[in-house]
Amino acid sequence: MQRDKRRYKRFKLELVEVSGKMSLADKVEIIDVSLGGVSLRVDRRLNPGREYTLKLGGKARSYDLKCIVVRSELSGIEEKSTGERVMIYTAGMRFKESSTCQVEEFFKSIQLAKKETLPSESDRRIDVRFVIHTPGEKILSYPAQFKVKDVSLCGFLMQTDVNLSLQSIIPMELAVHNDNFVRFNGRVASTRMYEEQGETRYDIGVEFTDLSEEGAELLKSFIDYLAQSEKKAGADEIEL
Repeated sequence: MQRDKRRYKRFKLELVEVSGKMSLADKVEIIDVSLGGVSLRVDRRLNPGREYTLKLGGKARSYDLKCIVVRSELSGIEEKSTGERVMIYTAGMRFKESSTCQVEEFFKSIQLAKKETLPSESDRRIDVRFVIHTPGEKILSYPAQFKVKDVSLCGFLMQTDVNLSLQSIIPMELAVHNDNFVRFNGRVASTRMYEEQGETRYDIGVEFTDLSEEGAELLKSFIDYLAQSEKKAGADEIEL
């Protein structure tokens, strides 16, 4: 009989529902940008109407710009250096009004090597658009939801519709005990893909890292609550 080598007992969350959020990021290729919005190429479909954060700039200064996706279209297939073939999408995003000042500062701060104004007859956009030639970072980040299936003091198993790379470190948070949040960096330890009701899902094992003392105490109190609930449920079954 094979023994369970885990250091801490895992508790299945059948009666208690725990959800969480994680901040994901992808490097993207900027096609052009204006004061009103940006066009880019990315290896995933961006959902129209969804909010993303686009980080533009370099080591000296960067700008986190809030954007709303207005269109996303499949534009081709590319092969990575690993041999993996991925679908490439072209997306158009509109800057939110809250990012207007940062967008203006970004335009003032960069040196444009080349400027290409799109023909006004074929482009109804109000703003003049430029192709950006700069080696600065172009990173698109967005929040993603997940559901926790079981949890222990060292990690948890989550269900999500987003695949994650093994050993990657991702900022996450769990909502426990009346929406008290445990914030940490999660290390992806395992991943498994499966189909559920015609949709692709992933079960991903995550290890807690960089957990604060306060977060560790909150997590332990939640685990203790689960242990007591499990013990009580077992006692009730014996009485029946």
